[in-house]
Amino acid sequence: MAARSNSSDGGVWRRGGDHWILPIEGQLVTQLRFDYGLTFLFEEGLDVRVEQAFVLHRAGDEDLLMDPEGDHELLAPVLRLGRATVMGGLAFDDGRLELTFAEGSRLSVPSSDQYEAWQLNGPGGVLVVSVGAGALVTWGLGAQP
Repeated sequence: MAARSNSSDGGVWRRGGDHWILPIEGQLVTQLRFDYGLTFLFEEGLDVRVEQAFVLHRAGDEDLLMDPEGDHELLAPVLRLGRATVMGGLAFDDGRLELTFAEGSRLSVPSSDQYEAWQLNGPGGVLVVSVGAGALVTWGLGAQP
């Protein structure tokens, strides 16, 4: 099943078993924003906001558990993803998120039982949210998972 996004590039949101395949392959991270969450802004109008602890898997290095609500100095390894190219992104039906980057890093956000772990905003009113209780809710994609 596929749903066409309303973005100017005609990106297609595809299903892949238990997940949505995000139409962000090849996009550049143009900004990183740090507050009580971590927001990635991409060149074609998508943004992903992470609001809970996540794991940064770095190629050839140890995995790092990072918390955007904690000490921002400890989030310094995320800075290497500024201006990185995204190779792919998956939004799982159980609320997990995975973003893979060309330089070999992978960001994994688990779902939360209590609150929204992350959300994606896209062109044309697309919204994908990992809601409490480990579920994924989408708006603006057409057919639901």
